[in-house]
Amino acid sequence: MVKKLVPKPPRPKEPNIPRAAAQHMVAVEKEPNKVDIGDLPGATYFIADGTQAGLPTGAVVHQDCVATYLEKIPPGEKPVVVYVARELQVLRSLNPIINRKDRVETILDSGSQIVCMALREALKLGLTWDPDIRLRMESANQQVNESVGLARNVPFTFAEGFTVYLQVHIFDKPAYTVLLGRPFDTLTESTIQNLPDGSAIITIRDPNTGRRTALPTIERGKMPKGGGAVEGEQKF
Repeated sequence: MVKKLVPKPPRPKEPNIPRAAAQHMVAVEKEPNKVDIGDLPGATYFIADGTQAGLPTGAVVHQDCVATYLEKIPPGEKPVVVYVARELQVLRSLNPIINRKDRVETILDSGSQIVCMALREALKLGLTWDPDIRLRMESANQQVNESVGLARNVPFTFAEGFTVYLQVHIFDKPAYTVLLGRPFDTLTESTIQNLPDGSAIITIRDPNTGRRTALPTIERGKMPKGGGAVEGEQKF
């Protein structure tokens, strides 16, 4: 007797998902309350009209994407944890006067979605912050550093008459003193000119007056000694 062979039903075809994407899907499934800061709407700015407490009329004020996200959450809804994963790979910096106190080395990093500051520098400059607005920074070795809060409307003076107000995330012991991310580039429409000798000049624009200012950048870690206020500007 000839035995009839019945073919086995074909196995369902697995979706063609790249390995990295598959790993990301697993991570999302395990951590449903986690969101990358890059998935939030970008930072914006507004011109103060005199009705905002503590801000002079005409002040250019950056609006932080994390704070904006948290403010729009409906009452009773639990916010997700916001992560920022970055490796610092920048060499140029500026030395603005921050909070009308001192010049501080401020690293330029257009790849970052936020403005950050070390806790020790925030204390030195006399800043206050909102401890309820936090995010977590994840390094390449998956170590997580949670911010201590958000300092609001911090004045950064880059030249005489050129002050912008930034929202600054405070971290304990980061790899920098102050980091100027993409919000600064967007607000000032900054452009960088690289020179043959390896130096660079950044040009920034005041969105309120339209005034453009060119500033020399400084190699990281080589900020000129001696701080103080910009010439002609009152130090409070």
